Amino acid sequence: MLSAGILLALLGTVPLSAMAAVEPTPGSTAPPGGTRALTAPLVIDSPSNDALFASSSVTISGTKDPAGIVEVQSLTGGAPSCAIQAGGSTWECTFSAPTGRNTVTVFQRFDGDPTPEQARVTVRALPAPTITGRSPILTTGLVTGTGYPGSGIVLSGSAVGNCPGIVQPSGYWSCPLVVSASGDYSVSATQTWADDDNQPGGTSGAVVIRVDRDPPAYPVFTQPVSGAQPGSQPTVFAGTGENGARVDVFVDGTLVCSSSVGAGNWSCSSALGEGPHSVQGIQWDLAGNPSGATPGIAISITGATAPVAPQPERQKPSFVEPPATDQATPVPVPPPAAAQDTAEAPAAVPTLPFFPPPVGGISGLPPLDTWGTPTQYGGAIPSVESTATGSAWLWGLGLGVVFVLLIAMPLRLALTALRSRFPRHYFARDHSRLTASEVPQLRPRMTLLGAIGAAAALAALAGGIQGEVRYLRLAIAVAIALLVLNGISVALTTRMATKALGGESRLRLVPIFLTIAALAALVSRAGGIQPPVIVGVVIAASFLAEVPARSRGLVATLQLAVTLALGLAAWLAHSAIGAVTGFLPLLATETLSSLCIAAIGSAVVLALPVSRMPGRLIFEWSPVTWVAVALAAGTIAGVVIAGGSTFPVPSLVGLSLAFAALCLALWAWIRLIEPPLNSRAPATTGGSTGGSAGAGAGTMSAARTRPWSESGYDVTPEARYEVGRLAVAVTPVGLPQREGATELGIVHGDAHVSEPVAGGLSTVRERLQREAAEPLPGSDRHLERS
Repeated sequence: MLSAGILLALLGTVPLSAMAAVEPTPGSTAPPGGTRALTAPLVIDSPSNDALFASSSVTISGTKDPAGIVEVQSLTGGAPSCAIQAGGSTWECTFSAPTGRNTVTVFQRFDGDPTPEQARVTVRALPAPTITGRSPILTTGLVTGTGYPGSGIVLSGSAVGNCPGIVQPSGYWSCPLVVSASGDYSVSATQTWADDDNQPGGTSGAVVIRVDRDPPAYPVFTQPVSGAQPGSQPTVFAGTGENGARVDVFVDGTLVCSSSVGAGNWSCSSALGEGPHSVQGIQWDLAGNPSGATPGIAISITGATAPVAPQPERQKPSFVEPPATDQATPVPVPPPAAAQDTAEAPAAVPTLPFFPPPVGGISGLPPLDTWGTPTQYGGAIPSVESTATGSAWLWGLGLGVVFVLLIAMPLRLALTALRSRFPRHYFARDHSRLTASEVPQLRPRMTLLGAIGAAAALAALAGGIQGEVRYLRLAIAVAIALLVLNGISVALTTRMATKALGGESRLRLVPIFLTIAALAALVSRAGGIQPPVIVGVVIAASFLAEVPARSRGLVATLQLAVTLALGLAAWLAHSAIGAVTGFLPLLATETLSSLCIAAIGSAVVLALPVSRMPGRLIFEWSPVTWVAVALAAGTIAGVVIAGGSTFPVPSLVGLSLAFAALCLALWAWIRLIEPPLNSRAPATTGGSTGGSAGAGAGTMSAARTRPWSESGYDVTPEARYEVGRLAVAVTPVGLPQREGATELGIVHGDAHVSEPVAGGLSTVRERLQREAAEPLPGSDRHLERS
């Protein structure tokens, strides 16, 4: 090589000085292709691979060749994020990275070298989430914002608890605050990577959340008034309300118009068809709390057919994109609909004749989008705060007295007289007191669940339903409430109490309870009673004959006390929760409202001292205890159920007076007027064992009743006896398949048992001895009366 260079120099082609420049330095290697040899490679020292940054600002650094030029590639395209010129052996670059996982590429270049050296590192950027709204944010307790899809949200601040929120694919998140009362709360939000609290991202600044869970007052209608007959169309609706609130007007359960409240006033209008209509309103405050529906205002559109309002062309909803931030990429959402003076009425939903529209009307949303929409079921239940005054409880006590004096006692008198006048047969006997072999157990669980399901359907129908899925949620809530009510107040309470008293009881399904529930639902629905009257208990306890009256009375008293306690606890919890949104919160509050009115309504029915009700067992044991329990049930029902502003109390009192008069008249006829008339009629005599049943029946009503001791404790046909506190009638009955059969009729209180006894009069006498409440001659047997 050297000789060739000398030869070229001698020829004058290349200068000799130039030949020294291409001669390599001892100890170094020329890069291939003529590139410069590296003295230090490109290295990324910080951050570590897949590091998480709590903001959009990312800083990376490392070492380089002193002669190299370092460039950091932009993550969004375009010019490099950083360019570090030659000189020095370290480098650093700070740039903004999109939220999420990013791969950063760094190049080291040399002048005249077309092939740069490169290195890569993966970084994650998770800035703070945003909280929607400007502090103070008014809400019912729900906090919303934007974040990175899939990340978790953790709230921190004053008494807000933890939020299990996850940012949805749309980029939005929501969390309910765990607070017990309305007020101001300081809240900040932290975003965590992939819902992992151990990898927190950025934390937002603290904002003030103003929680308002107090429902507003009902809107006031100044136009139209009840009984109005508007003569022109469209019909104008006007009234007063809470500033900034929105009032929705419903006609026959259909939303017809909405209006915002300004300076305390609101108004809107809608064209109505000819005929009678019911007008209601719901007020929504700025936090989103509904007031519940107002009582219906009856109006009538008369005259010419109302003009049909022109149908405006529907416009596609506009979309407003929130301000862009470097924390997350929000998805455009439609803004809240502004209140307008008029609104196009949706298609009317047909209702059954003679029935008012459902309380909540229709939501105006697609039927399958109403899982989180309130139904207003139980919205008429007064809050605990509104009944804190003594006048509310005095009013309830008055209604309790009405229940005891005008309903319960007259009903017992009437049924006692009727059942002594018209004997019943064995299949209608008192099944609350049977022998061990006769007491049926409630074994088929499907039958019980079916009965509870039927009662739940009746309870839901009592308030009215529509073809929306929110009413399916309501049915689920009512079913849960009735399961709790029957399981705790009847099954658990009676079983444990009976065992504690040394007795035995069995559960049985009582169809009459379902009948009462159906009648209560029908009356509530037809009369528009809110809150509706619900009877949710469908099972009862049967006691063995050996269980004394005192034990049965104590168990029945405990059952009614537990039933009332469940209703009161549900009422307190329902008032404490207040207005909520979302599927699960609404399911919880509807379950509580259903349990409240079902438990209290059932307690009133069960306190009646008739038939198979626990009230009868209490009355037979201790009339004073029964008065206390019945008065307590009536008072609580008067405060919680009848205390609502829409409950027809005057009608209830008037019907109670009419009912009491009818019962007393019936009792007076059977007990005071009919016996003298029968005593003047010729008595029916004779009759053999094979005589007709009709003749026997006549003897039972006309024969004189005498103490059993007058007959020497013997039994003769066609006679009536007083056995202790029992009235016993022995008459022949036609039973050809049973030779010598005799009918034994026992009349006690309101329970009359008429039962064939085979074996002749001697068998009847033995049966009387077993049933006697007094010791018999030559016997120390002393049994409880039936």
